Parts: sequence; C-alpha cells; structure tokens
Amino acid sequence: MSKNKDQKRKAQLATRAKNESFRFQVEYMRKQKGIDIMGMEQDLTTELDAICQNGLSDALLDLAKIVEGIRKELGFDQEADKCSLNGSLVPFILGITSTQPDSSTYVSGIFTAQQPLQVTIAYDNEIRNQAVNWMKANGYEISSYLGQPLLKLKNVRIVIRRVVRSQ
Repeated sequence: MSKNKDQKRKAQLATRAKNESFRFQVEYMRKQKGIDIMGMEQDLTTELDAICQNGLSDALLDLAKIVEGIRKELGFDQEADKCSLNGSLVPFILGITSTQPDSSTYVSGIFTAQQPLQVTIAYDNEIRNQAVNWMKANGYEISSYLGQPLLKLKNVRIVIRRVVRSQ
C-alpha cells in the first residue's frame, strides 16, 4: 500500500512541477517579447489553468518548437490566418500564432474542448510537404487523416493543411 501511495505522490509532484514550469516559461517569454496583455490577465490565467488541467503543456511546447524550427531551418512561416489556435493568448506568446488577440478577437475555451485537442495549421501548397518531412526527420510521428498529414502529440492531434493561393 505504502509503495503505491508513494508512486501516486511522485506522479502528482511531477505533474505539478511540469505545470509550474510551463506557467513560468509562458510568463518569461511574454516578458522577454514585451507582450502587453493589459486587461486580459484573467484570460491568460484561465487558459493556463485549462492547458495544465488537460495535460496539453508538453504538446504546446512541442508545437512551438516545430513552428520555430521550420521557420529557422527552412525559412517557412505557416499561413497565419488558417491556424485553429488564432485568438488565443498562450499560442501567441509561444510563437505558434502570429496575431496577438485583443479583447475583441480573443476566443475563450479553446483548450477546454474534447480530448485529444484537434488543432489545424497550414502551410503553402509549395512547402507543406517539406515542412512535414522536417517534422519526420526530427522524430515526430506523422500519420494521415482524410488525406492530410496528421502530427500526433500527447493529447493533441495536429492536421497540417495545404493552402493553395490563387495567382
């Protein structure tokens, strides 16, 4: 009995430490980038609570690394207006989205949706496959969903769509 309680307690402490670390990283990045969220502090706290409660912190950090890695190594940015996380503070702070939400564009409740969380990102038609190959080369598991590449992270499924621009 005691051994089982110790294991549960260790798991709880590890989860708490991971969540505190995630909150610190978000706040640190916000201050480092100089992002002003005047009047939206409660929204940020609510988002952080939902992310930590649903176990999405690791996946969001991984997605931020992926978006940044593709931007740095391949020079490709995702199609900003096609990301399903637009209107949310934490993805903006982490660099996943590029448009800062304000009180009129803020979308609440994104991280309280069904699990696993369904996220959509998009790249231009010409470069999407290169971005997917970069993800594969860096050890991320890619499968297919309705003909679209699907990145599987813990508690999050990310569909990588293709955007065809008219010329």
